Amino acid sequence: MLDLQCWTYSAGVTPGAVLGLVLGLVLAAVAPAPGPAPSDAMTRAVTRAVLTTGGPAYHYRYDGRRLVVRAGAGSVDSNRRELAVPAGTRARRDQVSCATWARESSWRMQPGLAVRVADRGGRVRAVTLTKNVFGGTQSVMNVLTWDTGRRGDPWRRVGQFDLAPVLLTTHRRLVPLPWRACLRAQGRQLEFRVWPLGRVDPPTWDDGAFVRRVRLPRAAVYQGRPGWYVGHVPARGTAVYRGLRTGR
Repeated sequence: MLDLQCWTYSAGVTPGAVLGLVLGLVLAAVAPAPGPAPSDAMTRAVTRAVLTTGGPAYHYRYDGRRLVVRAGAGSVDSNRRELAVPAGTRARRDQVSCATWARESSWRMQPGLAVRVADRGGRVRAVTLTKNVFGGTQSVMNVLTWDTGRRGDPWRRVGQFDLAPVLLTTHRRLVPLPWRACLRAQGRQLEFRVWPLGRVDPPTWDDGAFVRRVRLPRAAVYQGRPGWYVGHVPARGTAVYRGLRTGR
């Protein structure tokens, strides 16, 4: 055992100072090692691009694999549409965006995917795949081009596809979420696939039962970034996307 009195007198310091030093050494020896630094996935962020305003603002929580979108309180109007793009993603012409539409607090909400997102000087352009909500026909998918610099409505419909054979049961009822969706742009060709996750095997890009294709206008071929679309989230509503993937 350390003799504090003898040590302090020989060193010319007070007993209190020595006691503090010894306690510090003991605590350092038994203190747990610092935990690992947060992974890159947990510190990632998304950048937003607003397509249409109206209704409460959206708030995002993103960890690289999961995106939670919450609408704040306020107006009952839910006409807001936004795009979320992973920060730091490089702009390219050809790209893929995938997500599992896992949960929505209202069927009127509109999940979707986006490619070729370009936000320059407040002008936003994109190509999107969205679940239809008009008239309640949710088995229909819409392909739209967006340009907030256009006069009138910023969207133009390129294609509309009824996936009733895929998304409706034999009793003509909508298969509940989760649905998996992928959107791929290659030059003027745009193709997508949507399927009920866990109910069928994941289809390939050659599976005609699940894949649909459309030819884009020349003006929709440019460099942009892939991401995800979300629209019509009501006040205090929530949308959850899982299994996020973007690439080429």
